[in-house]
Amino acid sequence: MTARLSFLVFILIAISSRAEFSTHPAPELSATDPSNSSSVSRYEQRQMYKDAIKFIQSGQISRYRTLKEKLKGYPLYPYLEYMRKIYSISHQDAESILGFAERYPDTPIADQLVQNWLYNLAQRGHWEEFLTHYNKEIAAPKIDCFHAYALYKTGEREAAYAAGQELWLVDYSQPDECDSIFRILRQEGQLTPELAWQRFAMSLTSNEVSLATYLMRFLDRDDRQLARNFKMVHTKPYNVGRTHIFSDQHEKNREMVLHGIERLAPLNSGKAFDAFEEYQAIHEFSPSQLKATWERIGILLAVDGDPGNRLDRVPLKFTDYPELTEARIRLALRRQNWSDALVLINALPEDLQATPRWQYWQARVLMGSNDPADRMAANDIYAELANSRNYYGFLAADALGRPYDFDDVRMQIDREQVLSMEATPGIQRALELFVLDELTRARHEWYFTTKDFSPIEREIVARVAQKWGWYRHAIYAMIEAEAWNDLEIRFPLAYQHNFLAGARTADIPLHWSLAVARQESAFMPDAKSSAGALGVMQLMPRTADLVARDVAIGSVSRHDLIDPGVNIHLGSAYLGNLLRRFKQNRIFATAAYNAGPSRVDKWLDPSLPMDVWIETIPYRETREYVQSVLIFGAIYNHRLQYDQPMIFANEKADFSSHAITLTTPTPVEQVAASE
Repeated sequence: MTARLSFLVFILIAISSRAEFSTHPAPELSATDPSNSSSVSRYEQRQMYKDAIKFIQSGQISRYRTLKEKLKGYPLYPYLEYMRKIYSISHQDAESILGFAERYPDTPIADQLVQNWLYNLAQRGHWEEFLTHYNKEIAAPKIDCFHAYALYKTGEREAAYAAGQELWLVDYSQPDECDSIFRILRQEGQLTPELAWQRFAMSLTSNEVSLATYLMRFLDRDDRQLARNFKMVHTKPYNVGRTHIFSDQHEKNREMVLHGIERLAPLNSGKAFDAFEEYQAIHEFSPSQLKATWERIGILLAVDGDPGNRLDRVPLKFTDYPELTEARIRLALRRQNWSDALVLINALPEDLQATPRWQYWQARVLMGSNDPADRMAANDIYAELANSRNYYGFLAADALGRPYDFDDVRMQIDREQVLSMEATPGIQRALELFVLDELTRARHEWYFTTKDFSPIEREIVARVAQKWGWYRHAIYAMIEAEAWNDLEIRFPLAYQHNFLAGARTADIPLHWSLAVARQESAFMPDAKSSAGALGVMQLMPRTADLVARDVAIGSVSRHDLIDPGVNIHLGSAYLGNLLRRFKQNRIFATAAYNAGPSRVDKWLDPSLPMDVWIETIPYRETREYVQSVLIFGAIYNHRLQYDQPMIFANEKADFSSHAITLTTPTPVEQVAASE
């Protein structure tokens, strides 16, 4: 019994315990199902469905069959069949499984059932039948592991070795089901020292330190000291500066050096420069390795403010490397060296020069020229930019004293189109699962059903999602449709009561907290980031716990944080704390929400103009985050019918108002001109 339950843990999809929206409206569908002669109401069908699932799980099959007959017209009827087959998977044959897949090809559970059946076949050692029905296009990692072993067990050794080696050469842990084929590879000499080293190096490069440590046992004896050195420069990158350790001429040392420099450069770009300059005299790196590493060092030197004036010694023609050129532009802006910034902008490829970012900065610098023609050109650029709905367009509108152009156009889709979409089988299944709080399954159904939709179908289905309070799906459907101008759906007033209460209690602007949530999760209540942040406002559990104690709620669990009301209350309170810490400046507080307040403390520089400070935030993610939240806030002001600027006067007052003025040509300008 224990083994059976353990197996079921693998094959059953997890069912979430919370609704995604606590007060969603009922669908505009009939209260009874016209295809069901007994005219059972939808509410009753849902109750019978839940009971039927319980009967399957408890083995009360006769009671299940009684309910099954009454649920043939219910959208989730395929799930009843699926669950029945899952709970009797060992007794299912190919005809039963493939018949289900043929009846319900428009559902994600068709492939899931086949995978679960294949898994069961493998567990029982039915290798021939497994191989007959294996399909790589729909297989999961565990099934792929069994496939390689099945090839071996049926005598196809060369194919098994190739499949096993392919499974081996990944930079992440494979499931336990791969252990059998990996053991065969080792026993039969197919897991060579080179393959062992490749996976070890791949794992460290992907920062999978635990996996790399485990893999060291499979390395050749002569490689183990090299592996310890590799791990050393990964965990303590300053050790790459000990050039005598890595001076021997071989590829593994060069691999370690390049990785160590990659790890050291963000910590200390100057030391990375010095070390790599020394290594270049020792090792014969390939041209591509040299270019990539020097570009990385050059970008980080620029981000760090070019310590020791090393940037001009980077052995690259910087105009051939757009990302490096952009980093140098930001360095020139931070130094308020406007002439260099303008020359570097003009050195960018034409497609980059034409982006709103660099168009804005070209105009921003030209506006400080003494030449009336330059200022007229700047004014023309501003005027063109001000017609666009983005961060730089709104900055340009502010510079001209013009109102923002929101270009808010709602596409005309009538009620019948929405009702027709809502009634399609896949959408019905997704919505029923949503109502039953089975959010993972609901999302699978939604994505499976909509994956091949046309743009107009996506716009219609976005309105279905919005109507049900499934905001993230509505937002992403509009993005996939490239329907950029329907701001009502792209920027919903989600959980408005919660956000309003949170803003009032924390004394923060309502449009700001909405903008932060829109950027963080697109209002997905059970969102979870790779770092462990949870909920609508993506709170880290430790931060949430501290804030909860501060507002006298007491400690909160991870489960609490997927409740929109709790999450929004705590997220608003945390925003309020940051806003007060940074003296009512949303720019600094927004950066702190993303990167942490201690980092923002280090970045503060009142000598910089406001737009320069934002443009030169050292972390790209934080820079783009701040810009997105500012523009989203302006859009939410528009949606709330507030007449407010994107950036408040008191926020601008925290920065320098020093005017841009162009100077005589600089060395950078002269060099660029000569090229």
